[in-house]
Amino acid sequence: MMEIETIMFDLDGTVLTPHNQVPEELPVYLNTLKERGKRIFAVTGRSLSEAKEVLPEHFPVEGMVTANGMAVFAGKEKIFQSALDATLVHQLIERASEKQLFYEMHRISGGRIAFAKDKAYMEAQISGEKPERVHINEWLSRQKVMRHTMTWLDSLPEESWKEIVKIYFYSSSVDQMQAWKKELAERNETIPFDFFSSSHNNVEVNTKGISKASGIRILLDHFKLNVENALVLGDGENDLPMFHLAGHSVAMKNAPEAIQAQADEVTEFSCSENGVYHHLKKIFG
Repeated sequence: MMEIETIMFDLDGTVLTPHNQVPEELPVYLNTLKERGKRIFAVTGRSLSEAKEVLPEHFPVEGMVTANGMAVFAGKEKIFQSALDATLVHQLIERASEKQLFYEMHRISGGRIAFAKDKAYMEAQISGEKPERVHINEWLSRQKVMRHTMTWLDSLPEESWKEIVKIYFYSSSVDQMQAWKKELAERNETIPFDFFSSSHNNVEVNTKGISKASGIRILLDHFKLNVENALVLGDGENDLPMFHLAGHSVAMKNAPEAIQAQADEVTEFSCSENGVYHHLKKIFG
């Protein structure tokens, strides 16, 4: 393996356990690696505020790629920001409402918003017993969003439609989500955009050309670091762009086989077994 100077990892399904927690050994060991000169960054589909909700204060990251590349932070400084096409946001939210599809609009300023008229059907989709095919972390996250962090609006001022950095869609039905992805692919021909999934039950819409890989390039250029010396770890479809970019890629044991097949290595342990910690120990001792 090449000399690794940078360690970059996804959060959900990678660093975080299925219950959205960070194993206590990991930040301790990451701080040891930081003292040994390794540069450590997080690369996530979450917004900055959402990432901070789950990362402990002593978790050592110098920078962060958030919202699948839509915003990039060096320390506390925002060094890049993008937003979705307002017309596209209008169209997708209107269609999601028609299909009674769970959605979250993420704003530049942080926080998730949805329309109050859709609250009843969205609440019904995350009530009762967890569907068998839905991951526990996604199920708990949706319940937390609905009951604590979503802002419900009757309307959205026109200027605010231009401040949406990401739209997250969820369905407990894999078939419904597959049909929605097919529709997104068709709409993509009119107003270009990118979309990625981190599970079979969700899809996230980003600006065309924006991904975790584009965010990593911005971050590494800022710190004058070489992408060939970067190690990346992830578990989902939205991690593939950074797998293809970095010098060395590692898929989690809990990642789908199609994701594992595109990585250089697969961890011996899953995210529920502190897989990142064990893999880094194997590499760095």
